[in-house]
Amino acid sequence: MTDFHGWEGSALRDDINFDLEHLFDIERVAMVGDKKWEEVMSVICKPFTTASIRYFDHAAIAEARAWLEQK
Repeated sequence: MTDFHGWEGSALRDDINFDLEHLFDIERVAMVGDKKWEEVMSVICKPFTTASIRYFDHAAIAEARAWLEQK
C-alpha cells in the first residue's frame, strides 16, 4: 500500500463489486506496508473474503511473494 489515502464512494463500490464477483477465485492476499494501521486493515478485511490474508512489512516483500506462490 503506497500513498493510500482512502476510498472515494465510487471506488469503494467498485472494490466491493470486484470482491463479490471474485469471492471464490482469490486464494491469498498479501498486504505489504509499513504502518500499523495497514496491518490492522489486513485483520479487518478477513471477514469479507474467503481468501487467506497476511500482512507483511515492506522489508519482507520477498517473503510475501513467496507466500503468494505457495501451492
